[in-house]
Amino acid sequence: MARNAAGFSATAHPRASPCYPRAVVKALEPNARPGVTHSRSPGYAWVLVVGAVGVSCRHAPKENVNPSPNGVGSVAQAAPSSTASTLDAAAGTSAPAGSAGAASDTCNEQSAQELLVGAHANGRSLATPEAMREWRDSVARSIRYRTEQYGYFKGFGEWSWNKKPLDMQIVPTKFFGVTVRLHERVIPALTCVEEALLRECAAFPYRPSVLGGIRDHNTYVGGDVSNHVYGIAIDVDPMKNPCCGCIKPWNDSPLCKGKKSEFERMAMPECWVHVFERYGFYWLGHDALKDTMHFEFLGDPAKIAKAQ
Repeated sequence: MARNAAGFSATAHPRASPCYPRAVVKALEPNARPGVTHSRSPGYAWVLVVGAVGVSCRHAPKENVNPSPNGVGSVAQAAPSSTASTLDAAAGTSAPAGSAGAASDTCNEQSAQELLVGAHANGRSLATPEAMREWRDSVARSIRYRTEQYGYFKGFGEWSWNKKPLDMQIVPTKFFGVTVRLHERVIPALTCVEEALLRECAAFPYRPSVLGGIRDHNTYVGGDVSNHVYGIAIDVDPMKNPCCGCIKPWNDSPLCKGKKSEFERMAMPECWVHVFERYGFYWLGHDALKDTMHFEFLGDPAKIAKAQ
């Protein structure tokens, strides 16, 4: 039986395949958000969230885990870095949150592509066969695009669309001094994000201590595939920036309580969201899940670098 990096054996589950053994299925009220909490390994809390479509098995790292730099899907913690000192030293020199700021010398600014954003379920109604078919078609187009651009993930799409092994394109990088493993094609965009954050958000100092990147297993079901398996998604401080539409422990965060804007449901400054979005990242804080930790590169990787 195959095991993932966290030591779980991958088994079929009647409601949520592919997930993990010893799942506890909670009783649900007719209009309650359904969910499944899975067994946990040290440093990880596995959460299965059911949205308007099927279910999505999600996890996020606890902040007291030790880094595992060689493990696929490992979670890294920050060490003291010169970047942190630079951020503090630059305070007072930034543009206001949400302003355009200075353009990068190396990266083009771009928006997330509707082809990819539109494939998110995002609370849409799928009550009719036509609506379900339309959504599945959009997911299929998204999977083909991601396969052609980043590589084939087993079970989704066709290997013939991109024969370059996906795992050979996953490399370690640093973001604010914290190591994270991502697809090599999106790392230049993340580098430009960090440079812009230092320029424009220094008046709102924030330093991440935990990052999550590549995963070696899909945490979505119902036909979709997580952007984490392509190495194009990054989670920033999951316990500080919760997923308020998920189940416990994330929605137990005080930041999830009461009437708030999505920007008030996280410790991360709003300025960070605007900078990420300028370089082709999509923030799941806008999504029905209110997953404030999660950014995914949905821009065009061929348009990241400026022509030299």
